[in-house]
Amino acid sequence: MEPSQDKLVPRIIAAAETYDIQACEEHIASAINTLEPLIYIREVLAPLLRETGTRWHWGKLSVAQEHMISGVVRRQLYYALDRHLLDARGPVILFTTLSGERHEMGGLMGAVLAASRGFRCIYLGPDLPAPEIARFCAHRPVEVVALSLVVQSDVIDAIAQLADLRAHVPLATEIWIAGHAATMMAVQDIPAGVTSIPDMQTYLDRLARLQKPSAATP
Repeated sequence: MEPSQDKLVPRIIAAAETYDIQACEEHIASAINTLEPLIYIREVLAPLLRETGTRWHWGKLSVAQEHMISGVVRRQLYYALDRHLLDARGPVILFTTLSGERHEMGGLMGAVLAASRGFRCIYLGPDLPAPEIARFCAHRPVEVVALSLVVQSDVIDAIAQLADLRAHVPLATEIWIAGHAATMMAVQDIPAGVTSIPDMQTYLDRLARLQKPSAATP
């Protein structure tokens, strides 16, 4: 029997400590296959990634062990996203990160959660310059561009990139930002027309507002 979600994180960490990638894969896949997306994201994957990062920072996990965990999480999230998109008929949301931002897990988890609720999610991966995002939107209209921000905004000049993006995507296209760096931005510095998503509940509320009646899930 698979351990409850509160025990999964230490089980996965313990497997990584012995370089048992198969056990990591099995535990993470089991969580994704047996729990609701909101549950496995909020109670398993997000805590796992935080704990992994903390242990790596303090030298309790090697770079290889950290990469092993993040690689398995990424791979399993891709599988989950593909499965959910088979039945998605709702509004289109584009997920990516700005140039210089390579932390993609938050956006990928957000895409899986949205897809599980019927949204047609396009995931372009991390580190995409604002002009490229705008060019994509010119060819493939989307209702929302959702951006994950983890690196300090001044390091990647996020505010200027957001202003550039806002100026070049259609006004009807919403721009959402979420992640640690987004929550650290002063409200007055966020370009007009860009919405900060400070927490999971706000994200869920935004999805509910965006969702069309025809895309609603039971």
